[in-house]
Amino acid sequence: MKLLIVDDETRTRELLRSHIDWEGIGVDEVRTAHNGIKALEYATEWKPEIILCDVRMPKMDGIEFANQYRLIAPQGKIIFLSGYSDKEYLKSAIHLKALTYIEKPVNPLEVRSAVKAAVLLCQEEEKKYNVELQVQKDIDRSLPYLRQEMVRKLISNPASPNVGPAIHNQETFLLPLKGPYTVATANLYWKGLSHPEDFSLQQNIILDMINRSQNFPSLRLIAGFNWQNQLVLIIPGRFGNAYRDGRGTIEELFAELCQIAGEAIELRLGIGSSAQTLMEIPEAYNNAVRISAFQYYHDQNNIFFDSIGPSQSIDTNWDEVRRIRNHLRKGEIDAAKVALREWTRYARACMDLDILRLKDTYFQFMLAITETAVQLNLVEQTEDKERRYVWKEIDGIPSLNALERFVMNTIDELFAAGQGEPKDANIRKMQIIVQYIHANFHQSGFTIKAIADHVQFSETYLCAYFKKQQGQTIKEYITEVRINKAKELLGDMSMKLFEITVQLGFTDAGYFTTFFKRYVGCTPSEYRERMLR
Repeated sequence: MKLLIVDDETRTRELLRSHIDWEGIGVDEVRTAHNGIKALEYATEWKPEIILCDVRMPKMDGIEFANQYRLIAPQGKIIFLSGYSDKEYLKSAIHLKALTYIEKPVNPLEVRSAVKAAVLLCQEEEKKYNVELQVQKDIDRSLPYLRQEMVRKLISNPASPNVGPAIHNQETFLLPLKGPYTVATANLYWKGLSHPEDFSLQQNIILDMINRSQNFPSLRLIAGFNWQNQLVLIIPGRFGNAYRDGRGTIEELFAELCQIAGEAIELRLGIGSSAQTLMEIPEAYNNAVRISAFQYYHDQNNIFFDSIGPSQSIDTNWDEVRRIRNHLRKGEIDAAKVALREWTRYARACMDLDILRLKDTYFQFMLAITETAVQLNLVEQTEDKERRYVWKEIDGIPSLNALERFVMNTIDELFAAGQGEPKDANIRKMQIIVQYIHANFHQSGFTIKAIADHVQFSETYLCAYFKKQQGQTIKEYITEVRINKAKELLGDMSMKLFEITVQLGFTDAGYFTTFFKRYVGCTPSEYRERMLR
């Protein structure tokens, strides 16, 4: 706690500064000033919590100083000193909410007691402020989840008895009590293999950023993720495809959402029909979901409800799968591509709004392509986890055009390039891959996708190519490199464990210890002890 003593009498200042045990009552720092002007300089820079101030001083008296001090420290504690019984000064002291008023000549015990009371009051106020701050932080942290639950209720069962009373809390749930409301849904596509196994962490981050955004409060929208990991927005107002119908607002909203999502995520926003009442929100939501799916067939970021067309379901055609497999077995690469293009035209004509079902048809093509490559000894046998790589790549593709390109590129990589690749070229390519791994495995954000981008392969092909050339998966090789480097660094007894952790690209020493023990059979510390024996 800081105390500033302001008095034009040197003797009084020194008496108060030097002859009272300030530390004993919780005052850590004490400074003095000989007039109000100097005191104001100290108060502005140093920010004392408690002021012990004479009333009558030259240049700037105590009342004028206190008025100025109140502007910079509204909660500061002021104790006045005066040798005069002046009613006007006393009235000013009351107006300035002075803590107390001590008459001169001062009694050190009385001053100490008054300052101690000020210290206790400051501590109590600080404690109360911290409690209120923590409560507010807890409320702020819970707001995204409360609003998400409200979104889920409104899109599924707005007649729920819990919705009506809760929606009246405008501070929490923002939405006006009367419509119209527009529902939008956004599909999030993680680029490459960057999307996580568990979406919940990234979803929580996105919702928190939406609720903290400076641009969204004026819209009074609420956001949440549905059970299919789509972002759902309920926006007050009616929005349409034309700029006179609010399209500009939607475009600004979309730009802000893209910034929040970040570079690793491609976002597509579908705008459903408007709902006049809360009860109509489920229908508007279903329309928005259909629009989001419809976007997969069009390389557009925002599509409105009035753009939607007819659709029909599509299922895997096993005759087409066999047809492509047979073309590849015979080396008829172009014919296989023609068959794939024909399937894409058929898929676009069907425009199935179940995008997972659509993606599965291309996943079956991919399995047939990779299995044929294995049979022709172009790549090693595909493991189940490598199949998961394939699905993760497909799942992150944001459009039908991109999905077709992905499968086409895989055919080129496995067949056209693989058949004609000279041995020396394979050796050189492996050298580049291995060198890149050794140079970058410790870097933050090092991924298989980064390696694939470096050598201009898809991740699927990189995994198959590496195993074919090296006889082990690329993940196994990276683990081996990390373990060997860890053993080398552990041999340097001057290095601390956290330093080794950082050099290996881990962010947490505990995780490194778990990783090392899993593959070596002992902890890093135990390994060091064995080396010393």
